[in-house]
Amino acid sequence: MSATQTRNPVSLSKAEPHAHVVQFYSEERFLLDELGDFIGTALTGGNSAVVIATQRHREGLAQKLINQGLDLADAIASGRYIALDAAETLARFMVAGLPDAAQFTEVVGSVIARASDEDRRVVAFGEMVALLWAKGNFEAAIRTEKLWTQLARTYSFSLRCAYPMQGFGREAHLDSLLQICAAHTGVIPDESYSELTTEEERLRSVVRLQQRMQVLLTEIEAHRKEEQFRLFVEAVSDYAIFMLDPEGCVSSWNTGAERIKGYKASEIIGRHFSCFYPPEEIRAGKPKHELEVTAERGRLEDEGWRVRKDGSRFWANVIMTAVRDQNGKLIGFAKVTRDVTERMRKEKSLRDLTSHLLQMQDEERRRIGRDLHDTLGQCVTAMKISLDSMANTMGQNDAGLRKQLMQCVELADECVKEVRTISYLLYPPMLDEMGLKSAIPWYLEGFNARSGIDVSFHASADFVRLSRDIELALFRVLQESLTNVHRHSGSSTAHVQLSTKEGFAILEVRDDGTGIAPTILEDAGDPGKRITGVGLRGMRERLSQLGGKLEISSTEHGAIVRARVPAPECAQPASSLRAG
Repeated sequence: MSATQTRNPVSLSKAEPHAHVVQFYSEERFLLDELGDFIGTALTGGNSAVVIATQRHREGLAQKLINQGLDLADAIASGRYIALDAAETLARFMVAGLPDAAQFTEVVGSVIARASDEDRRVVAFGEMVALLWAKGNFEAAIRTEKLWTQLARTYSFSLRCAYPMQGFGREAHLDSLLQICAAHTGVIPDESYSELTTEEERLRSVVRLQQRMQVLLTEIEAHRKEEQFRLFVEAVSDYAIFMLDPEGCVSSWNTGAERIKGYKASEIIGRHFSCFYPPEEIRAGKPKHELEVTAERGRLEDEGWRVRKDGSRFWANVIMTAVRDQNGKLIGFAKVTRDVTERMRKEKSLRDLTSHLLQMQDEERRRIGRDLHDTLGQCVTAMKISLDSMANTMGQNDAGLRKQLMQCVELADECVKEVRTISYLLYPPMLDEMGLKSAIPWYLEGFNARSGIDVSFHASADFVRLSRDIELALFRVLQESLTNVHRHSGSSTAHVQLSTKEGFAILEVRDDGTGIAPTILEDAGDPGKRITGVGLRGMRERLSQLGGKLEISSTEHGAIVRARVPAPECAQPASSLRAG
């Protein structure tokens, strides 16, 4: 989940002492992210956490907490972090297939009491109910939920439990699902709808919608419940929800689709869904490609321009899912479309503003660099010449004063060099005069002298002069990347490579250091998140304005920053460029 998405988990700082929250999830990564925040907040604040979970989730959560910088070993040793196996703990209070209230209080209550020693606040995560649900023992799961609530009357703690949404794939699960929601003070829905988490009643409605969609996707071929699907989607007006047959023709249509796309059901059912795409994308074969990708991968998410019945365009967020029968045969596709034009326009405005600010920054750097070189640099040079002249005209009897003057000459000479270096770093004239391929070795020579880091450089023979904007963007990526190597990697070496491939100019900076923190690396790979650090954000924004992309990868043996920018010059043979 991206950092820009709105989540509403009950955190330690905001939770009531007896908060009992249920979380539904489709991907374990979402569960572990939420638990990392929930448990990590408690441990960071000096409080306690009790985790009763499967081995896989215990290990995943432990790694997540360690990645956050928590000293988990110390928390365990001090009794602030207690992790138990869910199946083993469950077996200690189950009698005849149902939880025994007295034994539950003795087994689980003693753990909560131990964690709350020294008046520490306690947060807990329990996965025992999910195990009971997975076995089909729905009554035992609901009774266990109620026992947790009763235990909270004796001990003060905040509880989080979790269920995988895959366990609610049948119509018969609906009533039990609603009972589970009612047994909790808060609900965190499946990650696909987490951005809608604003009010508690809305969350409960979202979870119910997710469960019903799971029912339809699971049983649509076996029972042909097209009427149920129609009734479900008819209630949704903010989303265009419709079905396609295996060839891509529309087979169902909801009121949200009519509102967003402009077609009535009688006008669109039976037509190929390519009519929603702009002509240029139809010519490029995008509708057919999306069907093929969805059929192969099972799911596709895309954003782009779509066309309404009246010919107007809107920016759409589209999720398409392949629907298969029990034998795995493809029977169609489910599509959900949202009109996010307003969001796209805001993001475009932000990108335009960022581009303008970066351009102003570059122009200001150029101006300051020239002023330093042409004004301050000339003044210091003139001062050095005057001092040289004075030192040369002094007699032998003024040896002491002459020595002082020579020291001033040396200091002036150093000032000249520093002013020249700073002005060139702000905006290197060699970049404009000779191009990126020549400017990089000059920059690396100075970087090595300043940092002591040995940097190798290789450029492919066919790398040619690029546009001023592209060369400047790649040069700034180089500067920022090597600055990060110097400050954070601990590496004594780095490697820079310039190459071209299929019309793209590629700059790669690699080091042999400690790598990049997983949290920063994850954010850097997600365009929906704000990257930690101004430098990384600036690199990505520069490349984005040119249609390029920033790729960052890392291992324990070092990190690689790769900038890819479309460059028409790279698609032409070098001989034709020289001839022109």
